[in-house]
Formats: sequence, structure tokens, C-alpha cells
Amino acid sequence: MENQEVKLVKTLGTWDVFVAGVALVVAASTLVTDFQGFFSLGWGFVIALALAGVVNLVLGMSVADLAVSHPRAGALYDYAKTVFNGAPGIVFGTILGITFICIFAFGYAGELTAGAYGAQALLEIDMPIEYYVIMLAVIAMIPNLFGIKEAAWFSAILLCFMLGIRVFFGLSGYFGWGNVGEWDAVNMVPPEGMPSLFGSTGILVAGLAYAFWSFVGVEYACALAEEVKDPKRSIPFGLMAGIIAIFIVAVIMGGGLLPTSPLADWRLLAETELACGGDCPQLAIGMQVYGDFGYQLMALSSAAATLGTITVALAAVPRLIFAISRDGMFFGNHTSKFFAKLHPKSHTPINATVFATILLIVPGIIDADVIPLVFAAAYVWILIYVAYHCMCIANRKLHPETNHAFGAWFTWVPYFGLVTTVITLYYAFLGTHSDYGVKAIMMIGFATVVAVVGISFSGRKALQEAERKELETEALEAVVKAKAEISKRANSPTETAIQ
Repeated sequence: MENQEVKLVKTLGTWDVFVAGVALVVAASTLVTDFQGFFSLGWGFVIALALAGVVNLVLGMSVADLAVSHPRAGALYDYAKTVFNGAPGIVFGTILGITFICIFAFGYAGELTAGAYGAQALLEIDMPIEYYVIMLAVIAMIPNLFGIKEAAWFSAILLCFMLGIRVFFGLSGYFGWGNVGEWDAVNMVPPEGMPSLFGSTGILVAGLAYAFWSFVGVEYACALAEEVKDPKRSIPFGLMAGIIAIFIVAVIMGGGLLPTSPLADWRLLAETELACGGDCPQLAIGMQVYGDFGYQLMALSSAAATLGTITVALAAVPRLIFAISRDGMFFGNHTSKFFAKLHPKSHTPINATVFATILLIVPGIIDADVIPLVFAAAYVWILIYVAYHCMCIANRKLHPETNHAFGAWFTWVPYFGLVTTVITLYYAFLGTHSDYGVKAIMMIGFATVVAVVGISFSGRKALQEAERKELETEALEAVVKAKAEISKRANSPTETAIQ
């Protein structure tokens, strides 16, 4: 299928990758999980954050290695089809891509609802929460329609707001600003004593269950790889810097503010109506520290965080839909052409962006029953992390000639990431595997059926055409790399001396 009068344009740098990764991860829901983690474990949660940070840092490295080898818009889809080649790779990639779209639709519907409550508290306009859901989704969609650079700048502004507010509250505790007590490290020791590493209330179980979600999603930035000027430099640095920044901000916020009162007092505050019974503790904390001003500030942070997250999601997911459609694999030739269309000026997959926005809004306004699916989506997300590591390992074995983000020393790192991710999945859902594991299998099964139906609509001819285009792309990339290598040798001091 040939529908590319215009192409995605390389306009992004390291800063944009950093913003995309952090803006998507630092969501309104992470305010909840971070505070609840500190309430439960005190200083033990810092250990949990560090462990989760390492798991996600290694994941970011594996994904960056794949993105540098195959810098295309489809991320999961393109990695699978190029690593495994031919029809099996395209089918596997389509299943992974549709699964990821399902995670987006259900998982981020919960995030959108959380941000909608923050917007409602901020604006204080008495209208149904569904209207706030729609409003936030449309606001996040608009900059994406104008172009990826515009979406990056919009996310950057929001990022400054949400990180700035979190750091401000942390510094308030350190320096005694607002209505806080004296900072004392002892206050961060739980009444029942420091948690152990294991056990149902330990760091690995209760801690990872909260800490892991503080980093989930940073790999989304790799879906923008086709529009990054220098993927080999920008993607690894942007992702790793983002994960480190997320860890530092979480520690500053919790480690600065919460030691100003005993954890038992914070736990009581989190159970109040103002804290939504534990679902929005940041609002109660804001009120406690700075009164109405603090309440509004935390509400602003929640709304800004959601907007930033959804803005990046509506940049990444439409490019996944675009990539599948570009190969004619999205429910037939006509449907694929429609979603593979790029706007001639903004170079944005405009139809895919509007479609992704609708996918996000519908679950968010239907019913509260969507919430259990959020946890199932999180379960699937970790399974996709396993797939990333497996593809990174396979890519290095099957395609050693491609560019890589890291040198030969990195060969064994994905194996470490694979093991730690499986351990994280086991402990984060300990006792609930039979529940969320079954829901996750159902979601993967649904995505598989949708993917197979989509491919069958496209037909064998489209599959063969996609295979042909993939071979042409690989051949072109090999030629470009060979020319670059020849040019590099020709300009080297040794070659110059010989001449």
C-alpha cells in the first residue's frame, strides 16, 4: 500500500524525548501511589522506588536499543516485524500493537478520570465528571493535531508545572514553609517499625505494587523515534535521564514533606472525605499545608499531570496505529489508507489521532466498572515489558549488523531485565494473579482476535506487500549504513595518511 505523499519529519531532540517520557509517567495517579507508598512504608518506600527505578531503567535501555536499531513510528509493531521478519513478524507485531492499544484505551481511561476530578476541584464548576473527561481529552488532542513539536512544547510547559509543584511541596517540608511541623527523619518510620524486604506488607510486595507505577510508560517516547533527529544519542539519554528525574522528584516530595508529621497522622488524613478516602490524598495534603491555596495547587498539579500524560499518549498511540495502517494491516485497504493519512502541513497522523482520542474517551465516560480493567492493563503492561526484553535479545542475535544504542557490554543486560521484570510481576500482584492474571489473558485474547480479524480483512496480498516493503526498507537501511561506514573510513586520519 503506497500512501505516503508526505512523511513523518525528524524534528525532535534529546529534550523532547526526555519530556515525552517524563510527562507520560508523572501522571495524576502517581501522586496517589507515591503518597500511599510513603504512608505505608515510610523510608522503606525509597528502597522500593530505587528497585523499581532499576527495573525500568534496564527496560528503558532495552527499548532504546531496539529503537536505535529500528527507528520507526510503530515501536512494538515495527520491532516485532523487523526482528522476526516476514509474515510471522507482522502477525506478532500486529497482536502486540493491538494489545498496546487496548492497554491505552482502558488503562488511561482511569488516568483521565483521575485528572478530571482534579480539574473539577480546580474549576469548581458544577457539571458531570464526564464533561471534564471529554474536556481534558480534547485539550490534549489539539496540540497533537498541529504537530509533534507543538505537542512536545505543550507537554514541556505542563511538565514544568507538575514537577515544580511536587518539588515545591517537598521543599516546604525541608524548610518549614506553610503549616508543617519540624522535619524529623524518625517521623518516616512506620508505627509498626521499618518494613522487611519480604512479607505481605514488605518492601517487595506492598512497596513494588506502588513504586513500579511511578515509572511505567517511559518507553512510550520510543514511538516517536522516526521523528527524532539523532536516535542513537537522544533516545538513550532522554529515557535514562527521565527515569532518574522521576526518582529524584518522588524522593524530594515524599522525603521532604512527610517527615514533618508522624506517618500515623498522614494515614488518618488520607482516610478523610477530603482525600476521597485515599483516592486523592494529594488534595487533603495540599489543604493541610497551605489551606485553600495548597488545595488548588495540588488540583492544578493533578490536572496538569493528566494533560501531560494524555498529550504524550495521543502522540505515541496514533503513530502505532499509523504504522500498522501504513503496512495495510488495519482492517483492510480502505481503513488502512484512512488511518495512514498524514496532514500535509503538520505531518501528523490526523485521523489516527482523532480515533485514539475517541478510544480514550469512551471507556472513561461509560462507567466506573472500567477501573478493574486498569489493573488488568497494568498486568499486561508488565508482560509487554517481558516482550521488549525478549525482542532486544533476539534483535542482537538475529540482526547484529544493525545500529545499537549500546556496545557489546550490553549483550547480557536484557537477560537481567527479563528476570527482574518477571520477579516484579510476581511480587507486585502477589495474591491477585488469579484475578488480574485472568483479566490480562482475556485482554490479550481479545487483542489477538482483533489483530487476526484486522489482518484477514487486509488479505494475503496486503500481507505479501507488507513483507516486500519490509525487505526493501531493510535493504535501503543497509545501503545507507554501508555508505556512512565508507564515508567514515574515508575521512578517518589513517585513511587520509595513506592517501
